Amino acid sequence: MDNSTEEKFDFANWGLSKTWQFRFEFFEDNGLPKLKPTAQYKENFKKLPFWSRVKIGGNFWSFFFGPLYFLCLGMWRKAISLTILLVLTDLIFSIFNFSDRGIGIINALICAQLANPAYYLHRVKKSKSFNIFEGLY
Repeated sequence: MDNSTEEKFDFANWGLSKTWQFRFEFFEDNGLPKLKPTAQYKENFKKLPFWSRVKIGGNFWSFFFGPLYFLCLGMWRKAISLTILLVLTDLIFSIFNFSDRGIGIINALICAQLANPAYYLHRVKKSKSFNIFEGLY
């Protein structure tokens, strides 16, 4: 994604926490964490300290609250899609007799990894999509 022709945002005036500003600036400069990330994204992600990579790669609140956190951020469309995805993963993994704790951890990890790119698209790109994987492939 070439950002040279797009408007650069000053996230400091958006009423966001420092963590969200950091995430948004990283996504703005390097793109979203796709299934096959760009060379620039990989290189700049590897240069970051460990806790900065954790901040970009996952979301603490989404890990524990899942679709409710998406609702709190105003992403109700994605919360509906995420709920459906989590129910489907529950069904699939329960067919293979996964433990309830294992299924819960898998669902929490799914939520944690999808929250940051989804909120970036919601706030910056004004996304109104139900597609929870939007921008990631």
